[in-house]
Amino acid sequence: MTSEGEPKEAWSGHLQLPKNSAPRVISKVSVESSASRHSNRKAMPTPEKVTFKIASQNVVSQAHESSAAFRWIRFFAQIVALGLMVVIVCMAIFNVPKNLFDDVKPHNQILAVVFLIGIALVALEEVIGLDKTPVMLMLSGVMWTFHAVSFHPISSEHGHEHFNEALHKALAEVSEVVLFLLPAMGIVESIDHYDGFSLVTAFITRRTRDNPGLLMPMICVITFFLSAIVDNLTSTIIAVKILRSLLPDQKEWRHACGGLAVVAANAGGAFSPVGDVTTTMLWVQGKVSTTSTVAWLFFPAVAAGIAPMAGIWWQAKHCARTPTDTKVVGVESGELNDIEVTIKSKVFLIVGLSSILTVPIMKIITGLPPYLGMIMAFGVFWLFANACVKYLGETSETDDHGEGVMDALHKVDLSSLLFFTGVLLAVSCLDNSGVLHAYAEALAEITGNNTMLLCTLLGVSSAVVDNVPLVQASINMFHDPIDAPLWQLVALAAGTGGSLLLVGSVAGVTFMGLEGVNFLWYCKNISHWAALGLALGLGTYQLELVAFGG
Repeated sequence: MTSEGEPKEAWSGHLQLPKNSAPRVISKVSVESSASRHSNRKAMPTPEKVTFKIASQNVVSQAHESSAAFRWIRFFAQIVALGLMVVIVCMAIFNVPKNLFDDVKPHNQILAVVFLIGIALVALEEVIGLDKTPVMLMLSGVMWTFHAVSFHPISSEHGHEHFNEALHKALAEVSEVVLFLLPAMGIVESIDHYDGFSLVTAFITRRTRDNPGLLMPMICVITFFLSAIVDNLTSTIIAVKILRSLLPDQKEWRHACGGLAVVAANAGGAFSPVGDVTTTMLWVQGKVSTTSTVAWLFFPAVAAGIAPMAGIWWQAKHCARTPTDTKVVGVESGELNDIEVTIKSKVFLIVGLSSILTVPIMKIITGLPPYLGMIMAFGVFWLFANACVKYLGETSETDDHGEGVMDALHKVDLSSLLFFTGVLLAVSCLDNSGVLHAYAEALAEITGNNTMLLCTLLGVSSAVVDNVPLVQASINMFHDPIDAPLWQLVALAAGTGGSLLLVGSVAGVTFMGLEGVNFLWYCKNISHWAALGLALGLGTYQLELVAFGG
């Protein structure tokens, strides 16, 4: 029974359905129930699906277990590496065992082993999970700590003075390179801040409109000749900056072009007295002359720098990312007209490159060290930007007060600078302890009077350690006349051999820092082509000797 206050319609849907509506509701419910039962029957898994699901779960479980095991292995490797460094430091602190510090041979062997362990940690950065910059900083500190004890600077006044002289010499060599690198990167970043590279970007974009694969040879040729005019370090920085503007999203293709730029920069610096530090050393100390060096080493440098381009281009096309599928900024998207080349950008590009070109000119005319020339060039460029930018178009208030250069300095990668500092300090420790000189003497003894074999091994060795102390050791050991084949081969092999590994040259180390390229990636994609280039360069020089005498 219903109460009087309740409407009948409220109950009619439950108790007294009309005759006409009951079948429709029942029919609807019946259909839904039937569909639900049907879907439930269809959703019931078959034995094969159950087996596949269980197998998938097992695979996922095994993957998680493998990942956990890999993390534990990585953690164990980190502990072992760090623990080894701590043990070396403790041995130095407590001066035990004494024979490792007083006897030259075991002392140098320990230093060489520690250095190779550090290089291995850098090479396995992605596997172990240790960042390369703190590894190299720690390595250099550990090596110098271990080496310092051999001087006995606390108990011996003579040892204290001798150690300070050695350390000051190492710091002077390192600071020269760092003080060159910092203002050079500042100039390049400032040019980019004022869109100076838009002119180069627009030029390359127009030339690669129909064939994006032309980007690699263009970057190679530009870097090769620019390295001969300025130096391999600056040309590499400029090449990386241009590639970032052209290929902001194509990481693999950008890295392939950048790796080739390192090879081209080292080769281009080898035939120019101001292009590479080793050639400059030979030139300053009267071992080679400008005319003879350019005449004899130009074609070997071309073979060493540009010939590997075909292999790297083929590899990038077939094994990595197809160049024809790569979209250079503005080519496919119709943004070619959006690359605006203003008067201001042209002026800053010209002034920036002109200031860089004054560095080798001042070196030739006045003998001014390159790092002082680069510091002066950066100061001139900064003052120009501060004084003249307001007359070159509408700019922000910060640019009117010179803050544009300050903003550009914030983009300088300090991590790469610190990494490079650690590498130089570690190598300087090997040089000061006599390890590199002993190695150079061993090479000379093994090869005898075979100049080609000696320089080949010197070039390969330059890929692992700095080529500067090896070249200096060669200068001290041999007394061949000026422009002798030995000195020209030393310049060619030491310059191009540094391309075999990323840590073998300042250009490679800078490229690693700026682009975050992995050591193993470079070994896999670039090293074998760089080795081919070294062989072709040395072979080309040998053909010149046979054809023209020497």
